[in-house]
Amino acid sequence: MRLGVLLMAVTVLSCTQLPDSTDGPHSLSELKARGDNYISTNAREYTLSGIAHGELSAEFADVEGPVREEMIERAVNARIAHVTRAIKRYVDGKLRDANGGSAKEDDVYFTYIRRADSTMTTNATVVADNRVEFRFEVDLVGSVYLMHTIAPGAGSSRSFDVSVSDWSGANPEQVTVQIAGSPAKDAFPRYDLLFEDGVLDMGIHFGGDYNEERFDLETAKWLVEVLIEDGWENDGVATFADLKIDSGPFVRRVQVEGREVSVEIHISHSDMVLEADEEKLTEVVKESFATRDIVMYSGHAGENAGFILDYQPRHEIKARDFAALTMAEKYQVFILDGCRTYRTYVQALMANPYKSYENVDIVTTVNTTPFSAGFQLLHEFVYWLTLTNDKGAHFPLSWKTILRGVNTRTWKNVHYGVHGTGSNPQLNPYSGSDALCNPCTEDTDCKAGGNLCLGYPGGGACGVACTNDQACGAGYRCARLVDDPKLFYLPKQCIRRDYACP
Repeated sequence: MRLGVLLMAVTVLSCTQLPDSTDGPHSLSELKARGDNYISTNAREYTLSGIAHGELSAEFADVEGPVREEMIERAVNARIAHVTRAIKRYVDGKLRDANGGSAKEDDVYFTYIRRADSTMTTNATVVADNRVEFRFEVDLVGSVYLMHTIAPGAGSSRSFDVSVSDWSGANPEQVTVQIAGSPAKDAFPRYDLLFEDGVLDMGIHFGGDYNEERFDLETAKWLVEVLIEDGWENDGVATFADLKIDSGPFVRRVQVEGREVSVEIHISHSDMVLEADEEKLTEVVKESFATRDIVMYSGHAGENAGFILDYQPRHEIKARDFAALTMAEKYQVFILDGCRTYRTYVQALMANPYKSYENVDIVTTVNTTPFSAGFQLLHEFVYWLTLTNDKGAHFPLSWKTILRGVNTRTWKNVHYGVHGTGSNPQLNPYSGSDALCNPCTEDTDCKAGGNLCLGYPGGGACGVACTNDQACGAGYRCARLVDDPKLFYLPKQCIRRDYACP
């Protein structure tokens, strides 16, 4: 589901260049020390784990082989349901207390389980008294302060106790649960791969809408008008009414490492075809899955939902069918803008044999997404992913920087995050990492876009865009240059720890 709410006033930024000129050298005088797969700026994944026990039937001692294994599995599955229920009851109680008695999606403290099968069990062993002992892990996403709220203390791993029993109250057990936050190192999208063939192509697909106001069409129309206003070229589309199922893409050009490449945006929405031709909507989405660098879906979503392309009548590519679709073996980015896409879509996409976390990043939402968010956020993702400096060179932003541009206070309860970044580069993905400390007078002297000319005491010298100290290497640290929240998009830079280039 998605909430049908009125479009809120938004500030539209140009898609052509950075909001402020960044010629360098950039001052180092005010620097301050700062100290998985899933990255977000207002949410975090957690793993809750422990040891629990299930009861085996009296007949267990008289069986062997596959029957014995089946009885063990049945006992574990029955018990884990009660363990998960006890954990949820405990966590919900703690969060309700922290929220002053409230338990709403937009509360400061929240949790959401990724999917129905997010609990895993391992190491099942038969112990005394016809019981089976097993280790469990429950994955969930929650607020960045979750661990301190439900298990106060210090350290990266903390614990709490829950009382577990069967539905009837039988077989009570005290279970200790450890909670640990998943590592979430920032990383860059693989811009080098996205632009490798000279074209960054996006497929933006609007799902249908059952609301009378038809927010799907309003959102699609708004996006087309913004692209036209911002100078994207499309010879066959001068207005939204001109956009057809077979229209060509909106195009603009950017510089990437000294060469001109094209950014192309293909758009589809439900009213492009007649009822008898709705299979054409499926065809254009399948084309995006199979060929596009970036695939964006904006529409109704929810547990077990897929791409709901129309409601008059309902026409859908079901999530369970994602596994059988032809997908590009190249690196792709999926941006899934709908209610709770975190829960079903990642698992469904990763079931496809063409996809692994080596060649895909997936952006999802945790909670209910209002339609008014879709207007702005689709444009924001297009804007930040195609950002250029004032010389027209593409400006690579890390995933956390991009998410800071969409996880704003206005949409603080949506919680956008990205999955699959564990193998992504943590240093500028363009071939400019060897520019460190090269003499410079402006940013363009530092090879790749995103590298900035820094004002060292001995004169201008190049930094390199980075996400953490380890990526920079010995003698350097990864530092944010300014604390001004309006300049959050300026990438952190590798700088010399002693402020003196060799």
